Amino acid sequence: MHGELPCPACPKRRYPNRELCTLRHALPLLLLMSGFHSLRYFHMAVSEPSPGVPQFVSVGYVDGNLIDHYDSETGRTVPRADWMADNLDQQYWDIETQIGQRNQQVYRINLDTLQGRYNQSGRAHTLQRMLGCDILEDGSTRGYEQYAYDGRDFIAFDLDKMTFTAADAVAQITKRKWEKDRSEAARRKHYLKNTCIEWLRKYMSYGRAVLERKERPMVRVSGKEAHGILTLYCRAYGFYPRPITVSWLKNGEVRDQETEWGSIAPNSDGTYYTWASIEALPEEKDKYRCRVEHASLPEPGLFMWETESNLFTIILAVAFAILLTVVVTGFVFWKYKSGRKKKGYDSAAGTDGGSDSSAKRLWCGTRGDGRHPSSLCSPVGSAAGPATGLQERDTESPRAVGWGQGCGPG
Repeated sequence: MHGELPCPACPKRRYPNRELCTLRHALPLLLLMSGFHSLRYFHMAVSEPSPGVPQFVSVGYVDGNLIDHYDSETGRTVPRADWMADNLDQQYWDIETQIGQRNQQVYRINLDTLQGRYNQSGRAHTLQRMLGCDILEDGSTRGYEQYAYDGRDFIAFDLDKMTFTAADAVAQITKRKWEKDRSEAARRKHYLKNTCIEWLRKYMSYGRAVLERKERPMVRVSGKEAHGILTLYCRAYGFYPRPITVSWLKNGEVRDQETEWGSIAPNSDGTYYTWASIEALPEEKDKYRCRVEHASLPEPGLFMWETESNLFTIILAVAFAILLTVVVTGFVFWKYKSGRKKKGYDSAAGTDGGSDSSAKRLWCGTRGDGRHPSSLCSPVGSAAGPATGLQERDTESPRAVGWGQGCGPG
């Protein structure tokens, strides 16, 4: 493709400065580290949309929690977290919708441009953008922006060096164009160091109850033996926040070089799960422990594999203890009830109406079903009752549109 690509439109009422429209969405590539908060945006365009695969999609995340969504099929940006809907007014969502619609047009043209430069045709192609910022535990910040074409790196912005890194010859065209206009890097820096961080702090205040909750991981250790090698698996489920460390120890020493880790993946309820495995000799299984470190745990937890025989023994012991408790409790209750009945019979033999009085005392005493006596002894009619968008008008947008001042890949 030749010539300049059309630039995205920015509502001047909300975005008086053009540089505020530079950046947009980011893929939530969450880092495994503790004590940080993140705002991530991601948008993706496909050259050949199909049912269930829109031509353009963009999503936003705070600390791995989906906060909003736009796609070309609905044509609107909508909240995906209750605390976003509760704190941001309709004008906010209308403006985000305008940005999404404009990005949809720009990305379609950008895809055509790249297909031409790569001399491609006849199959589906994708263009992705990942952008975001973090607030680290020590209060420092960082930002990042990168593009991918057909799932491969294309170009990335280095915030520290204020330069662009091109992955191939076609990306070099875009790099030269952006570096020719020195304001390109300055606009990106302004967004990543200021606008993005400002909105991350706002979102954190809106969703604090959700974002700062802590849910303990459920941990299960299992093993599978094959060809003389025992593979031990340590699985952690249902934890939040996302950062977690799962490691294998042998005789108390960490064995990271021998450990294989799975990704930290989201559950449908907003929690996460992950796993780690290690190979061991069957006769050495008792030397291994899985260590789990998480913000919800006061100290790291150590877990070992309980074989089926050990588990069966534990289950039998627990079942026996429960049965013994039931038998003893039943015997004590039977003795107590028998004694009360005998006392009632003696009283009935000595006085008129004693039988009714004893019956009432027995009914109002401690019962085997655990109900409180006051609920059974209150007379009818007694007090016990029957037996039954916040919008900052002058604040910069958390988002930005398109490729920047140059707009296209170059």
